[in-house]
Amino acid sequence: MAQFIPIIDPEMMEFGSEADVARAMLKQLGSGYLVMHSLPWVFPARDDIDAPAREGEADFLILHRQHGLLILEVKGGEIALKGRTWVRWVKSEPRQIKDPVKQARRSLWALKKRLNLICGKQIADRTIISVGVAFPHCLYKDHPPSDLPVEAIITMDDLSDIEPAILRAYKAGGGGKHELSVLEFDAVRRALAPEFRIYEPLRVSVDNTAETLARLTRQQLQVLRAFDANTHAIVEGVAGSGKTLLAIQRARSFTKTRDAILFTCFNSELAKWIREEIGEDLAENGGKITVQNFHRLASDLCKEAGVEFVANAADTQRWWDERAPDLLAEAAMELYPDGPPFDALVVDEAQDFSPGWWDALDYLCDRANPVWAFLDKAQSLRRDPIAPPLKGAFNVALDVNCRNTRRIVACANSATSIESEPFELAPLGRPPKLIVPQSPAAISGLVHQELRSLLTDHRLEPRQIAILGPASKAKGPLANVTAVDGVPLIDEASAWRDGKGVLVTTARSFKGLEADVVILCDFSGLGTLFTVSDLYVALTRARSHLIIVAHDRTAKESLDAALAAAVATGSDE
Repeated sequence: MAQFIPIIDPEMMEFGSEADVARAMLKQLGSGYLVMHSLPWVFPARDDIDAPAREGEADFLILHRQHGLLILEVKGGEIALKGRTWVRWVKSEPRQIKDPVKQARRSLWALKKRLNLICGKQIADRTIISVGVAFPHCLYKDHPPSDLPVEAIITMDDLSDIEPAILRAYKAGGGGKHELSVLEFDAVRRALAPEFRIYEPLRVSVDNTAETLARLTRQQLQVLRAFDANTHAIVEGVAGSGKTLLAIQRARSFTKTRDAILFTCFNSELAKWIREEIGEDLAENGGKITVQNFHRLASDLCKEAGVEFVANAADTQRWWDERAPDLLAEAAMELYPDGPPFDALVVDEAQDFSPGWWDALDYLCDRANPVWAFLDKAQSLRRDPIAPPLKGAFNVALDVNCRNTRRIVACANSATSIESEPFELAPLGRPPKLIVPQSPAAISGLVHQELRSLLTDHRLEPRQIAILGPASKAKGPLANVTAVDGVPLIDEASAWRDGKGVLVTTARSFKGLEADVVILCDFSGLGTLFTVSDLYVALTRARSHLIIVAHDRTAKESLDAALAAAVATGSDE
């Protein structure tokens, strides 16, 4: 049976003449035919650029790989050609109608140009287009019109065996000279009956989500300002609860009553971002705030004081936990003999600070001065995170996530068994997308494909996208990929924020930061190299949309429940 586009029901057709031809083709044409009914077309006027577009419609297009394309115009009733005027007899009166041959040939040239434009000249030239006219209610005598070969005329006698009549019309127009390949046939089909979809680029929902979440974050910060009077506080919050923004706000508020504030954290990239955010409040810019992650702080002070500072490569973590703070204390005593240089301290990512680090910080800021610590134990790089040693500190718990959409929160909660509540006014968002490669070697191509779609189809900027994984770019599946459609893949977060490329980094390096869209690349399950804390960090970095490219099917199955939870979120709304 022939394929019809669209699927037709002759009983529902407006014109009986077309319905009669359709019934005949439905019953008799084989599977090699593709029939399109009532195909409209529009083409710009040829001569006058300001003229309205030319419009037309083909009653039937019949496409066949061997015979080409047949444009079949259908005219019902009793038809006559008098002189050069076509008429239809209605209640014994002749009424002028459009010339069916000219109608068909107008369609021929319009569709020929369309094929040339969309498929290219080679396919357009190989697609022989013929024209025919069907008079399903009539017979004829005398000679046919000069522009309509007798073989291209189909009458009521042909309806009982319509395929030979259609082949005859094909042949009259030169059909059968070139058989279209499967690919050429499909290209012509798609040009004549394209799949046209109007979609909302992700950029629209990302921008709306970012605006809503920023407003919710500001509201949360306004509420937390009520705790500013406390000189010592421990703020423990879930991912996305605004801890770092509150820490920045707290440091800035200290500048009203304090002369030198130290803001320190664990992650070097987070420290860089905070420095960018604080800007003119930085001590080096004439302000009062010094921002540095603990590792760089210790290294710089030891270098300034002339204290040898060389990490033990054999046991790096123990060296940093125990030896580095002693060296920092030694350097501080050398540089600041009159006492600690700072009179207020803000510590972000406090769950990653060892007891020795806190002891060393006493040499930079007396603990009798204001000290605020911010932490999320679920993001700890230590197996057993240690509470900040601040006696008498006011404790604040932030359990509401105002960074992520509700579906991302649901996915992260289920995947890590770490509970947090989405802000009730947060956008629902799109369900996270989980992709499984045929093999690990295909991961690079899948990420490339997703990036191309995000940048081109969804109109996102490079600085809105971050690719996170267990390994750095140099050691991961994207090691040999330098760019996607001219957009560089980079591993420097500050350059990423400047819009110089899409960031590729580890989940640990991105801790404390966020992006509109995150691609978790090469997730192969949980272990010592990628812990549940790393997964929690990676999933909650995405504000608006999350894409996960699994390492294999086993890794995918470990996240199936989390994806199901995300999809189910909001289903009752």
